[in-house]
Amino acid sequence: MTSLERVKNAITGNPVDRIPCFPISIANACEIIGVKQRDYNLDPECMADTLIQFREKTGFDGIYVSRDNWVYHEALGGILTSPDDGESYSKNTVLQSMEDFHTLSVPDPWNTQGMEVILRAAKRVVDRVGNEYYIQANIDTGPFTLGGVLLGLERFLVDITSNDEGIINGYLSFCTDVVIAYGQAMLETGVHGIQFGDASASLVGPHYFEKYVLPWEGKVGDCFQGKDCDLWIHICGKTDQFLYYLRTVHFQGFEVDTHVPLPLARNLLGDEFALKGNLDTTFLLQETPEAIYNKTREIIKSGSFKTGIIMSPGCAVPRMTPLENLIAMKKACEDTMFL
Repeated sequence: MTSLERVKNAITGNPVDRIPCFPISIANACEIIGVKQRDYNLDPECMADTLIQFREKTGFDGIYVSRDNWVYHEALGGILTSPDDGESYSKNTVLQSMEDFHTLSVPDPWNTQGMEVILRAAKRVVDRVGNEYYIQANIDTGPFTLGGVLLGLERFLVDITSNDEGIINGYLSFCTDVVIAYGQAMLETGVHGIQFGDASASLVGPHYFEKYVLPWEGKVGDCFQGKDCDLWIHICGKTDQFLYYLRTVHFQGFEVDTHVPLPLARNLLGDEFALKGNLDTTFLLQETPEAIYNKTREIIKSGSFKTGIIMSPGCAVPRMTPLENLIAMKKACEDTMFL
């Protein structure tokens, strides 16, 4: 069974010879390959080549194509600073008030700085190894989190409790259109899966999640339903209080953070969702390869999983994580055979 077949079977709930394994790795991939993160962020060939070389060193079943979570900020006019070898950042928000979203336009991803780099990198990865490995591309954030990125998270969270509902929904509708435009462009690259993160959604209770997160995530899911590409979502933090609501959206997979055990996520989401996760990233960074190996096998056995999951950390691999620890996680999957 090839890596691509293994991942696709796991996503659809079909039998696999072993649990597939691949993480989100950006800074760590740059560190292991010896590439400056600024070069990685700004050069599609560097990004693609770094990720392919990283996969060759680790033996993972897939490649996750991504940059930082400032892509939409940059695409919509925000000023971004990219250190030579560190995480990008910005000191200013794009908008000063929610009502100002009318001054923005949905970008053309193939001709927009930031988006264009990741699109071209994803296309390069697909062209080179897309017949062998599962290629999953990140389209930055979901609509709700994009609302916080453009306005500033604190201001955004206050506004959804006090602003006019018509303005809030108009704002989130615009954010959703931006996400869909980027996703549609990413489809053109031929990737097997698309993922966005909606981390800010874990900061609100079920009432606001159902009111201002779910409808717009659902609209994204509806837009990509029936496409020859899986749609994934990642929400950082403790998410068990609203996972059940996601049963109604047309996603194929959910990346589970460490705070929610995989068996609980499976129970809340149902069997229609593939799961990806959820080894603790700090544990992966700090512990020995033996401890990583044992913990990975423990997670797999926790739900008697024989398919339907992809092993990975609960979020992005920390920069200084040893290569040996990543290989130990993958080896634990290889040693848990099913067919």
